[in-house]
Amino acid sequence: MKEAKTCRHHPRLIAFAILLALGMIGMSGIGSSEELLYEPDVVVVMKNKAFQVVKGGPLENSLPTPAFSLPAGMDLAILLRNEDEVAHEFVSPLLMKAEDIEISGHATIVYTLTAFGVRVEPRDRVMLRFIVPEASVDRFHFWCNLHGKLLNDTMRGEIFILDAKQSSK
Repeated sequence: MKEAKTCRHHPRLIAFAILLALGMIGMSGIGSSEELLYEPDVVVVMKNKAFQVVKGGPLENSLPTPAFSLPAGMDLAILLRNEDEVAHEFVSPLLMKAEDIEISGHATIVYTLTAFGVRVEPRDRVMLRFIVPEASVDRFHFWCNLHGKLLNDTMRGEIFILDAKQSSK
């Protein structure tokens, strides 16, 4: 009798594949005439190979990079709008910590060793919805894995978590 092999794939990837196969995750694009399921708390526009936080960001552009802050435990909806003629990605370690991420729109799932995200095709938009997780750190970076891998690239930004758990020392 042969010994059964255990699957060592990331459990979220397996769950996503099952939900996709069952048709429980919609993968069609959000058209401009379609109603959004949720009013977005944060709107991030990808334009001219740069991120712009047009809703939910700081009142003034006082930060050198695009940024927004979120309270831990918040039921969050982020709208990602790609206004460029090339695909962009929104990738962050914060999304690796979130559970039960809902994705509305046509998106390609992106995994790195330390982060998770989505690729948004040109002139398309994608909505992410999840509960902001408790975290031991209060700042997460986000980037486009295509145009923002390096620290000096323009497609990088920051997410600040308010009331984050203090790390024990």
